[in-house]
Amino acid sequence: MPENDNQNQNQNNDQSKDQSKDQGKPDLAKEIEALKARNAELDKKLAEFSKNNDDDLLNKARNNRKADDDSKGNTKALENALRFSLKSDDFLKTNASLLPSDVQDIFKAAEKESYDSAIEKVSAIKSGIVQSFFSIQSNVDLLTPALKTSLDDYLKLTKTGKQEKASAIYDSVFEPAFEMLKRVKKAEVLNKGYGDDSDFEVAYKNKMMKLSKEIHLGEKSK
Repeated sequence: MPENDNQNQNQNNDQSKDQSKDQGKPDLAKEIEALKARNAELDKKLAEFSKNNDDDLLNKARNNRKADDDSKGNTKALENALRFSLKSDDFLKTNASLLPSDVQDIFKAAEKESYDSAIEKVSAIKSGIVQSFFSIQSNVDLLTPALKTSLDDYLKLTKTGKQEKASAIYDSVFEPAFEMLKRVKKAEVLNKGYGDDSDFEVAYKNKMMKLSKEIHLGEKSK
């Protein structure tokens, strides 16, 4: 019996030693799983970092494009404003008979005001022209229904709102109506002959030139 007890004791000691050895060994399966989990987390963070950087670059590109477009828009607006100012005298002189009498006063009043820029000054002038021109019902009647709606919406704006939208409404509503008015007036002149002094003078000069050619060059008018 003592021998059996010793054998059992030895077996127990051997098992304890084996268990101690097993406990001292690394658990490869667990380490592999942990490594996979860490790698997955790193991949996730890398993807998020890459996405954020892409978003930052995209936003930066969009902001740069917007700034570039705004700069080009301001440059174009300034060029248009300067061109309008340079041609204003010719515009008033050429179209005096078609424009309301107070349009010239609008230009004079603008010269006495202080503006932050040429664009702001021209916007104020264009706003005044639009309102003055379309205060005459016959000019409003030249518009299509869609343009009348645009004009009505514009006239409901505040003073500041009108100036902000002045260039757009001037180009899209006033100019088409003004061109139509010039055609109407031209047609009226043609229908009744020499309708005003300027037309009469042109016709008179042409007639005198033809007579001169007939007398001095022997040409006969057709």
